[in-house]
Amino acid sequence: MHDCVVVYEDEQVSQVVGTLAEAGRPLPAAAVGRLVADASEIAVEPTVDVLVAAAAGNRLLLTALLEGIRAEGVTDGPGRARTPKRVQEVVRAMLRGTPTGSWQLLRVAAVLGRRCQLAELAAMTGRNTAQMLPDLDALLDAGLLDWAGDDLAFRYELVWWAVLDALPPAVRQALRADRERLRLRRAVAGAPRVAEPSAEPVAPADLRRRIGLRSASAARERRPDAGGAWESFSGVERAIARLVAEGMTNRQIATRVRLSPHTVNYHLRGLFRRLGISSRAELVRHVPLSSAA
Repeated sequence: MHDCVVVYEDEQVSQVVGTLAEAGRPLPAAAVGRLVADASEIAVEPTVDVLVAAAAGNRLLLTALLEGIRAEGVTDGPGRARTPKRVQEVVRAMLRGTPTGSWQLLRVAAVLGRRCQLAELAAMTGRNTAQMLPDLDALLDAGLLDWAGDDLAFRYELVWWAVLDALPPAVRQALRADRERLRLRRAVAGAPRVAEPSAEPVAPADLRRRIGLRSASAARERRPDAGGAWESFSGVERAIARLVAEGMTNRQIATRVRLSPHTVNYHLRGLFRRLGISSRAELVRHVPLSSAA
């Protein structure tokens, strides 16, 4: 496995060797801690911890993140810490030489959420599945997106944030308005949460194989253990769950991790829904004792 190298020139990424999927196995928590500690100019604070956790141990993302924090510092974005521009540039550089629509598709997917249905992405872009195939393959091969059942998902939370932050605020707001109008039309029409464009169904796994939609090469390496819910939590979800286990309120958690109370509540509702639970006490049962200490 070759090393991933990032070379910066005039604040821009001039070369990226490898892809996120080729960055090697994720670094263990101890190694990530040493890497952050070695970056002596970076103050260890909750905001940095949240950003580091969102990189999920990916070497290339961590390198770009620490370089970016060192050069740019940490600033607040909409409801959370803003990702450094260098992380945004690395993500953009992953798509050099790919179809021109790949970056557009990735940005629309980011506005739909960390996870989205293929049909909703098609409806937002006005394209059918066959038209999206080259761009989807490029995003999957680069390790930016992955399959989560029949949905598409950002493999790394930090990549999702970086793509959102790279959108000009006016564009981000306009895309979110488009998203809400689309969902409202579906709801008023009594359709499912996401209706298929034209007569095309959401492509299940066997259909994806027949029409040539590839899976990310490294996706199979890091499937969470079905019996361990904790392993399926994102870095931010783990941080929030740990603080819930310490008995903190949403407002206290928001202050600690530098997110808005609304965003903390959003993450908690997502965890409740995914785990099939309805209380904070039930969530605490999914936090390992060593993590809640």
